[in-house]
Amino acid sequence: MKIWMWIIFGCLLLSSYAGAQRQTEYNRRGDEAMKRNDYRDAKMWYEEGVSYCDQYSIHQLTEIWLKDETMHVSMRTVMSKCLNCLNEYATERDTSAIRKLILYYTQGIGTSENRTTAGYWRKQLEDIRRSNTLPPTPPKKPKEPMRFFAGYDFSLLAPYGIRFGGINSRIGWYVKLHSNLSFQGYNEECRIDGHTFVIEGMEQYYGPTGTTKANVMTGSVGLMLKTVENLYTSLGAGYWQRDVLREYKIVNDEGIMQSTEWAKDRYTSKKGIKIDLDVTCFLKNKRFYVSGGCSAFNFKYFYPNAGVGLVF
Repeated sequence: MKIWMWIIFGCLLLSSYAGAQRQTEYNRRGDEAMKRNDYRDAKMWYEEGVSYCDQYSIHQLTEIWLKDETMHVSMRTVMSKCLNCLNEYATERDTSAIRKLILYYTQGIGTSENRTTAGYWRKQLEDIRRSNTLPPTPPKKPKEPMRFFAGYDFSLLAPYGIRFGGINSRIGWYVKLHSNLSFQGYNEECRIDGHTFVIEGMEQYYGPTGTTKANVMTGSVGLMLKTVENLYTSLGAGYWQRDVLREYKIVNDEGIMQSTEWAKDRYTSKKGIKIDLDVTCFLKNKRFYVSGGCSAFNFKYFYPNAGVGLVF
């Protein structure tokens, strides 16, 4: 059994070798005929190569067509076969085959003249040249989805705050809310006239207790821009309000205290525009951030702030 397998294998090798020798033989015989200017004999040998779509045979037959017009009639069939082979090579972006196709369709070799098809192959050839000379276009990076963050934000004016927002690879946004968690109500307005505590329109006897409070609330929104890796600079604007409250007591005609109430000091209480300028650093693992900056209130009062939080 093994002997038969070796015999079959040897036959295959011999047939392959014989085929290769045959392929080189028809081109060699054709070249010899070309040296004698015997184009008919050369055509006969090269025609055998066209059956294998041998590009050298096709090239030599094209040379014969261009050199000897008397051969055109006898070469129409073989040149049509050459055209079919060239079309197969051209679909694989073979530039030498495309150049010959341009020549074939321009001069009507193996087909009728067709300037439109020749122009089509010229464009294909130019596209291939461009793709080979231009540097490859780097693939576009996928857009980074927006990530959200939230955390604690501290300010000297209102120490209890929250900051949340979102960022992507270039820009982001944020919202900040602050308060001192004082929500004391009041029922009158007052002023300090020199050293005198005054509540206008109050008919009862009253006087200050010396206790004061402040209700502070601020809020702002802003835009964040990436300046360097993991570092964003933000600018925002919003509204702020700080109500200063003074406690006072109400007494009867005998000077005995009846109750205590609160009044808003109309002159020391403030409200208006708030401007933020902050820097936020997202740590390398991008799971945490720290921030710091300063807020201007009515462009007159300045308070620093700082924060820390999580990125989701």
